[in-house]
Amino acid sequence: MERLLEKSSHVLAILVCVAFMICGVAVSLHRFWQYETQYYDFGIFDTAIRRVAVFQPPVIDHFIVEDKLIWADHFHPAIFLLSPLYWLTDRSEVILIVQAVAVGLSAYVLYRMSQGVLKSNFLSLAVLVSYVAFVGLQNAIITDFHEVTVMTLPLMLCYWAILTERKRAFLFFFVLTLAFKELLFMLGIGLAIFVFFYRPKWRKLALAAGAYAALWGLITIKLIIPYFSEGLYQYTPPARSIGEILAALVSPAVKLKTTFNIFWSFLFLPLFYLPTLPILLMNLASRFLSINSNLWDLGFHYNAEIAPTLAVSALLMIAFLQKKLPRPAVLGLAVVLLLNSLFLYRFVFRGPFGLGYNPAFYAHTQDFAYLNEFLAKVPTGKTIMTQNNLAVRFTDRKVKLLRQNYEDYQPELIVLDLRDGQNPNNLMGAGDVANILMRLEQDPHYEVLYHEGQQYIFQKK
Repeated sequence: MERLLEKSSHVLAILVCVAFMICGVAVSLHRFWQYETQYYDFGIFDTAIRRVAVFQPPVIDHFIVEDKLIWADHFHPAIFLLSPLYWLTDRSEVILIVQAVAVGLSAYVLYRMSQGVLKSNFLSLAVLVSYVAFVGLQNAIITDFHEVTVMTLPLMLCYWAILTERKRAFLFFFVLTLAFKELLFMLGIGLAIFVFFYRPKWRKLALAAGAYAALWGLITIKLIIPYFSEGLYQYTPPARSIGEILAALVSPAVKLKTTFNIFWSFLFLPLFYLPTLPILLMNLASRFLSINSNLWDLGFHYNAEIAPTLAVSALLMIAFLQKKLPRPAVLGLAVVLLLNSLFLYRFVFRGPFGLGYNPAFYAHTQDFAYLNEFLAKVPTGKTIMTQNNLAVRFTDRKVKLLRQNYEDYQPELIVLDLRDGQNPNNLMGAGDVANILMRLEQDPHYEVLYHEGQQYIFQKK
């Protein structure tokens, strides 16, 4: 019976990884085709990556660091490893596919790593399911494109190198992981702490890794980014007193709820595995001290960074319990972990990957044929100003997000879709669009090239 359980668990684990990857790709692509992918942030990354592919500087449109290199916002040189993709295709969707595949591969690495540590396919399957069912990770995959979501693969390989005692591989993946974003220096310090306690023979290496991570954060945040942004680094948390800091960590209540839900998603096992706890606590503290409330819950991409650590922590806690508890108790724990993950995904959080097996979601894509037809009428080869959800379709040329002061930019084309009931993010930064439309209709420098219903294409005379 146990042999059958082990064999079936292995087959099921492979199927879970493949299904997870396919579902991630499908949902991401259809959200793109449904115009739910925005220039902020997908278009910013897409523009930079494809410009480097044709050996041009990665200049982006941005409301704060406008018309500067992308490094004026964040420093993430590893994203340009994806630039050769645009030698093969000009379709923007390619980076969405890579993102979903990268996370899917990280899940497979986790499973193989678990097999090596736990010596059980079923226990490894339970850890795998807790990872792929984590709603914070699923939200990261379907929310545009972000470097930290792709980073889950090198981070998981970093853990694999630690657990399998491969020093050179650890160094390579450690440096690569940090290269995905300047703010990952805290993750690097946390990894160094983990190595220090988990691999006593590697303590000198751990100290060197910690020093490198701290230096990475210092140089990128204090020197590199300010150099490109003319002195600005916009992600520094506001100055607070100790009392204000402590209050900000727990208030408003959504922060405590998020902390509970994150650990609940892995049956609270990571909470008791002390060597990796600094990584998790530093991540939560940095997010909760931010004034951006989007960082405070399980939405967007902000939980991708800690998802591999949560899964590895659960894995290592189970390995610890294997030495303390009889095998039936450990198997029972794995069953509870697996059922808990599926219960949270399906009934509590209603995970977004449910869209992947919902026929209505795919049928909805056909409802946007009118937008495809509208954008097909936009002349090629001209500079464009348009709204957040449409700008992603023009990253192969100079595109600006819609602004009140459009006159200062003099774009050759201004493209507007002003139908009611849109996602508010579609008009991000535009302000009073009715005012923009009124001024354009009266502007002697622009004429209507196309108008039907609430769709407009204005052309500079």
